[in-house]
Amino acid sequence: ETYGTKIPPETLAARLSTYVHYFTLHGALRPFGASTLVAAYDPATKRHSLHMVEPSGVGYEYFGAAAGRGRQPARTEMEKLAINPKTASAAGGSPEEEDDNLITVAEGVKQLAKIIHALHDEAKDKPFELEMSWLSEGTGWKHAGVPRHVIAEAVEWAKKEIAEAEEESEEDDDEMEE
Repeated sequence: ETYGTKIPPETLAARLSTYVHYFTLHGALRPFGASTLVAAYDPATKRHSLHMVEPSGVGYEYFGAAAGRGRQPARTEMEKLAINPKTASAAGGSPEEEDDNLITVAEGVKQLAKIIHALHDEAKDKPFELEMSWLSEGTGWKHAGVPRHVIAEAVEWAKKEIAEAEEESEEDDDEMEE
């Protein structure tokens, strides 16, 4: 009865979480050393979701998640973005207005490129190549890599925004000294 059907994202994340947690319980097994992000779309509920399973086996659902070094400042920056429909609904209005308050997928790619480049310290961190993937209505709710030219445009925009913000910060510092 349940075989041959697609697994709901919540169930997949819960089972993955249980499996990962099992490896923390037995001395003969080595725990996993990586966090796992599960992004999925459930056609039955017409709802997309993002889940993160920690190496300890703890799993949560997020609107935006970060893992690895620098995750906390990245999460802080993501919280400033309009990605959570619950906070959009707190402003009041109809569900259609809530969707209008949320950022688009294309804007999200730009903002994430900005966050990653802003947090990257060239003096301490190794050079990196930015790769992204998305799950959206534009991809038919299938996971797909973001095209390289879209990432390149987002990185160019992000670096320009960061440079402008630094210039404004320097101007503000000069004004305060005077």
